[in-house]
Amino acid sequence: MKSFALSLVFSGMALCATAQNSPLSAGFHFGGANYLGEIGGKYDPRASLLDADILTTSPALGVFLRYAANDKIRISGEVNFVHIRQEDSYAEDPARRARNLNFRNRMFEFGFRTDFSVLHIADRRGNRDFTRPGRLSFDVFVFTGVYGVLHNPQAQVTNDPNNEWEDRFYDLRPLRTEGQVEEYASLIAAIPLGFGIEFGMGDGWTFGFEASWRSTFTDYLDDLSSMYADPSMLTPLAEAISSQTSVDVISAINDPSSGTVGNHQYSEGGTYRGNPETNDSYGTLQFTFSKSIDTRSSFERALDHISKRK
Repeated sequence: MKSFALSLVFSGMALCATAQNSPLSAGFHFGGANYLGEIGGKYDPRASLLDADILTTSPALGVFLRYAANDKIRISGEVNFVHIRQEDSYAEDPARRARNLNFRNRMFEFGFRTDFSVLHIADRRGNRDFTRPGRLSFDVFVFTGVYGVLHNPQAQVTNDPNNEWEDRFYDLRPLRTEGQVEEYASLIAAIPLGFGIEFGMGDGWTFGFEASWRSTFTDYLDDLSSMYADPSMLTPLAEAISSQTSVDVISAINDPSSGTVGNHQYSEGGTYRGNPETNDSYGTLQFTFSKSIDTRSSFERALDHISKRK
């Protein structure tokens, strides 16, 4: 009887300790990123996600710390690295191939997002314990949030018949390639929207897959937005990067719709280099792995161990 009573006491204390556990988990994700903007793409950029070019998919990875309020809502803090790139030479539109611009942008995201479960299936035979679930589960969720994004677009001089420039990527923001009075911001905001699926594998481990698209508040992820600048207002390097068309580039395309050199450089009447009516965006497809964090004290873990032995 005494042994039975002690068992009840220890079991109750263990359950209380479990109930007080913080529902935290930590993990990482990795996969690929792509973008929609002025450079590259098909005949109608930004028309849909179908305009993204799979050949220019680049790495994306990050880490996160997640708090599960319940089975329906989770909040995550994230730090991510996202690489996007594109070239007009990959475009299907001859006019964009004739423009012959390129860019890459290695970005760092930091911020928060909230996941909302739309389907949750779990083994509920055991005690509800977010930090050590020890159960199989399946989740479908959608998410949104807000990120701060540090970005730094770069480009190469690919049309260099006189070999004036080094074969490397140059930072574009300080060059003000469109004649900006001030440099555009290096820190921007982005709103992620996405969905994912996740499998609980027991012992607190989860594996999943998620797709997300980021709407941004800038049109300069690719350094293009407005019109070609007067070359007299640019440095020689900015001039070389701003307009990279030539008779040879257009001749190699061999398509009348590519236009002439004059269609892809500065003119007094103004020639559009980009589209100022819409902002740039980008997205990721990633695999995720995470592990729940046991936040109990050593005393609480000992009580749990004793209760299981009983």
